[in-house]
Amino acid sequence: MAVVNISMDTRKSLARALLPQDIELNILAIELFYYACASWHSKDFLRAADDIGVSVEVDQITFSNPFDIWAFFKSIPSGLATEVLDRTVYYRTEVERRAAEAAKARQSVISDKLDNLRKANELRAELLSSGTDPDEVTRLLAQILSDQGATLEVRDVSQRKRLPPSR
Repeated sequence: MAVVNISMDTRKSLARALLPQDIELNILAIELFYYACASWHSKDFLRAADDIGVSVEVDQITFSNPFDIWAFFKSIPSGLATEVLDRTVYYRTEVERRAAEAAKARQSVISDKLDNLRKANELRAELLSSGTDPDEVTRLLAQILSDQGATLEVRDVSQRKRLPPSR
């Protein structure tokens, strides 16, 4: 079982505050990460995707700074989750490198978040209806994490005792 943490320092975000879009995007990032892991782990992805309510348990959400979400992926081994995260980090680095090279003018913070929300919801709908390429999920997840300035960690269930106390 993998323990997953997504953390965002809201003072370092472009808006310098926790926006409602941040909450939704970080929750979607956890869900997309689960779908990426499930698609690598299971030949019957659609069945695994249907089991998200049983397989994923959100342990706590901390609304202080940093904004944290801790979740258990009951049906995903921590080694597999780490492997998928490594692929996501690779894509995230690639996204950041391309953005730096292009040095294009950035859209407004809210516009970027709304665009990511639209893409994430479209990809989630596509995943649930027919499945999709796990690399596409990890690319979008990397973009969301990069734009959010968020980090995603995977821990083994044996490290549970090191999690911060529930509030």
